[in-house]
Amino acid sequence: AINPGNSGGPAFSDLEAGAVAGVAFSKTTGVATDNIGYVIPHRVVAHFLREVESAGAFRGVPSVGFTTQDMENPAQKAYLRVPEGGSGVVVVRVDPLSAAAGVVAVRDVLLEVDGQPVADDGTAVFRDDERLEYMHLVHAKHVGEPLALKIMRDGVVHEVSYPLAVKDHLVPLVHGVDCAPSYLIVGGLVFVPLTSPFLEMLCGGKSRSRRSDIPQPLLAAMVRDKERPGQQVVVLVQVLAHEINQGYRVNVVPCEAFNGVELHNLRHLAALVDACTAPFLNFGLEGGRLVTLERSAAAEHGPSILAVNAIAADRSEDLRRAPKPEETVGVEGVDSGATPAAAPAGPDAAGAAPASAPSS
Repeated sequence: AINPGNSGGPAFSDLEAGAVAGVAFSKTTGVATDNIGYVIPHRVVAHFLREVESAGAFRGVPSVGFTTQDMENPAQKAYLRVPEGGSGVVVVRVDPLSAAAGVVAVRDVLLEVDGQPVADDGTAVFRDDERLEYMHLVHAKHVGEPLALKIMRDGVVHEVSYPLAVKDHLVPLVHGVDCAPSYLIVGGLVFVPLTSPFLEMLCGGKSRSRRSDIPQPLLAAMVRDKERPGQQVVVLVQVLAHEINQGYRVNVVPCEAFNGVELHNLRHLAALVDACTAPFLNFGLEGGRLVTLERSAAAEHGPSILAVNAIAADRSEDLRRAPKPEETVGVEGVDSGATPAAAPAGPDAAGAAPASAPSS
């Protein structure tokens, strides 16, 4: 049994011999269960330690760069020209930013991973007569190592390889690792990039019942691949009360465009707003909805909205520094050399125009 205080300690397969099965991790609690505990297997621990020893830090679990489905239907095998007795899985999606892009294609049949045959149910040999999902062969490797695949395309077998890398998620996963808090406020409209930590905050944790409250467009974004470096899902998360925002009862909805320009990330939105000289600020939301502010009114009342809500600046620090190249490459309206200043807050700032809504 795993008791309070055991987590992080060794779980022995043979105490006398000092053989460790893994690291104690957690246990299931409840009236219907008893003495059910979980450990991190020694293979995973050893992989982690080798990574830290060779690279100086844990760089993450490598991604194969594509998604597959099982191939157990005879008609599907015939359509994909898989010969009698052949087995494998079908590639249904390729991450456009992965090293697999241009090497593996949709409708390829994955036959082998590092010389290990892949069964029609997506499994490969683990040990003796045990089988696991073929991804365990990928996760056992390290970032930068080559992955050798045997694939079938249009009935022709090819052997390909490419270096493994960590997946660049459209919706970042871990605070302090691939994301940090970021925000932009325009006339009381609060925008943030969509991240898993944000969703956990929104839903009060990882409870399945609370996760069901997440709006469907945000859930859909979690399984999408990033198409361009630096791409983010921008979310209108809150409307701070003020007369210029009258009638806008929307929150936690993706913002897809500004004045007709498709958004690349939150920095892109900030740059477009900063450069806008049109009389109106139009924010295109998911589902065709529209939020419109008068630019001069947003500039006039923006500082007082920040002051009333005790917010120090109209944007987070990351949006006030010069952008990284991947944040602006090929993006309309972003000046890579610009470093906008934050709008001041407080009673003395009531007459100042915030950087997010400059006057013409």
